[in-house]
Amino acid sequence: MAARQQPQPSAWDASIRSSAQRYLSVDGCRVKYIGPGSEDKDAAAVRSNHPVPSDCPIFYFEVEIASRGRDGFIGIGFSTAEVELDRLPGWEPHSYGYHGDDGHAFSGRGTGRAYGPIYSTGDWIGVILNRVERTITFTKKGYDLGIAFENVTEERLYPSVGFRTPEEEIVANFGTDLAARPFRGDLAWIRAEATQRLYSSILSTSVPRGSKGQSVIGELVFGYLRHQGHWDTAAAVARDVLGGGVAVSAQEVEEMQLRRQIGKHVAAGEIDVALALVRQLAPGLLDGDPHIHFRLQCQKFAEMIKAGLVAEAIEYGRTHVVPLGVGPQGGSGVAASSGSASMAAADRELLEDATALLAYDDPSAGPTGYILLPAHRNELAATVDRALLAHSGRCAESALEAATRQASATLQELKRSGHPAAQLLDLQSLLQQGRDPQQLLLEPGGS
Repeated sequence: MAARQQPQPSAWDASIRSSAQRYLSVDGCRVKYIGPGSEDKDAAAVRSNHPVPSDCPIFYFEVEIASRGRDGFIGIGFSTAEVELDRLPGWEPHSYGYHGDDGHAFSGRGTGRAYGPIYSTGDWIGVILNRVERTITFTKKGYDLGIAFENVTEERLYPSVGFRTPEEEIVANFGTDLAARPFRGDLAWIRAEATQRLYSSILSTSVPRGSKGQSVIGELVFGYLRHQGHWDTAAAVARDVLGGGVAVSAQEVEEMQLRRQIGKHVAAGEIDVALALVRQLAPGLLDGDPHIHFRLQCQKFAEMIKAGLVAEAIEYGRTHVVPLGVGPQGGSGVAASSGSASMAAADRELLEDATALLAYDDPSAGPTGYILLPAHRNELAATVDRALLAHSGRCAESALEAATRQASATLQELKRSGHPAAQLLDLQSLLQQGRDPQQLLLEPGGS
């Protein structure tokens, strides 16, 4: 189930009632200090109407200084809902603030540290909460001031701004209507930089060697190449990366070549040749798997119709295809062997679609002409190949393919559960990051 979308901050919360709020005039995204502003006890802050969503990896908002007021005691940052609003952001625990009067950064206490330049009327400050790296960063007029706070772990943080002297006034932009009020800062660049850092962190993770001291990545690549029939490249990886500890046997090469030939003939609609090669490579497969046998015979039936051999096709269908699909006592032969009623229904539908080709002068142009298209033939070729692998006791996919599929499923689950880092990641982009695969294989530890 997808994670429920959480509301984004969109305005300052004018509904909060506290002694300090009487010193503020709040109107949507605009706030003005109207208090006496003579000492620290006159400070007042406001927070946004919603916290930053917990699954948001990069949250950005901007604050324009409409007026620095008398002394420019403006603080910009974040705070939790438990923080009292009679102090500037950063002066209390669970709050963070960058102050305009001295350029200091404050986190949980009244003493700050030098961080950035002061800011005044006409300046605009960008605020970046990075939940992946657990940091808060500020910009001034688009210039990156660097990380202000690290180890930011609070889950429910509200954008916050505080004031202390008369006439201080700001206008925030939370990005709720970027068409009307676009950000001045480059949010796309900020997000892209954070994403690249995340990718680099993942790709720099060291992968330990296997139990026999072999490169795990080398073993995965070797297994994939062998599985796909790229035996020359697999042999090179075995020799150069795995030190000759594994090899591709002559029997495997012969089996791979036959599997490839079978796939090519099925994809070309040359079913008789494919059937003969299947019997040569895997004796007993067709008798033991009526579903595969039926699909191949049904495809031959369709190819005969396409070739204009209508009478021959009808006879062939009656003597070879229907008995496989219906079974000896009128039930489905496939269902009898597999116990799957849904599979039997799918095969009956395929037979009906193939039979419907007889009604058209150009079978490929009919509504069931998909049977004669490359996509259907290729899918059948892949199904046959999986059956050949299973018959020989091998897995239908390589360990690398299984690991990639598992990684993809894990990433999707993390996204559904609202994990911030997962929202930035795309598995295909990660796999295409610019590292040289050969260098990847040869690195110490296989990392």
